[in-house]
Amino acid sequence: MLFSGQLGMSLSPTTVVVFMSSNKIAVIGDRDTVTGFRLVGVSECAIPKTHEETRDLLYQFFRDPSMGLIMITEPLAAEVEDVIVELSQSPVPVILLVPDRNGTTGAYETVLKELIRRAVGIEINI
Repeated sequence: MLFSGQLGMSLSPTTVVVFMSSNKIAVIGDRDTVTGFRLVGVSECAIPKTHEETRDLLYQFFRDPSMGLIMITEPLAAEVEDVIVELSQSPVPVILLVPDRNGTTGAYETVLKELIRRAVGIEINI
């Protein structure tokens, strides 16, 4: 059902609204991070052993049409930053960098700066 009035917008009779079915979550990370997400019900989890495996997992999860969110720990994200920037051009699935048990590394800032530079054409400091 579509309740356009609830969102404060009106739809013309010719408006077509498409809802994407992107309800799966994937986690790529170290053993502790993946275990935590498995405990809360995330079933699509992976613990890569190499940079190539991390890259392949990102592409594999990204190609799944029902995937809505891919979470990857910052240390692993730093290894495949180019892939994350490339895949982040698409709105779905969202790629979210999360800290591991050691805390944040700042990798998210690097990726975010690159995405902003590509979108706006200038470099900014965050």
